[in-house]
Amino acid sequence: MDITELHNERELLGQVAAGDEPAFRTILRFYHPRVFSHALTFTKSYPEAEEITQDIFLRIWQQREKLPEIENFRNYLFILGRNQIISAMRRQVIKTDAAAEDPMEDMLIPDRQYQYKETYALILKAVDKLPPRQREVFTMSRLEHLSHEQIAQKLNISKAAVNWHIVQALNTLRAYLANYPEVLIFLIAIAPMY
Repeated sequence: MDITELHNERELLGQVAAGDEPAFRTILRFYHPRVFSHALTFTKSYPEAEEITQDIFLRIWQQREKLPEIENFRNYLFILGRNQIISAMRRQVIKTDAAAEDPMEDMLIPDRQYQYKETYALILKAVDKLPPRQREVFTMSRLEHLSHEQIAQKLNISKAAVNWHIVQALNTLRAYLANYPEVLIFLIAIAPMY
């Protein structure tokens, strides 16, 4: 059942913006399972997925006055969810890194060396399966650490095209590496922030 069959979504969002808690609960009941499922797919942790989901809806409630300006609530919710998931994964990577006393010493442990080598090989194998232009742009961005502007200049394409290729490459890699969440976290962790 679609939420528009129950109520006009824009009308509901307007009510939420005005502080109507029952309208917010209607939005929450409809979208909570979808947001939670999306978060769980990436975190593989029920408590973490629930925390991310709660943070998303708390943020929506706290910024409810902006809801009438939103053209497509589903897209807005997806982007908000994606950003929360990435932030949570980055925090987890930072926490893991902070727990290690000496990162260089950690790299010298044979088991860790093997694990890093395996992870890197898996990423390279996945990258090799990308279409040529996506592979080229992704490699320049994530492995050579060039900015979007530098890539655009080198390849004589727009920054928007660079971004599009990276998004497409990440989507393909996410699907290919779905059974390796630790590798996905690594890919996100090395992503430059532009």
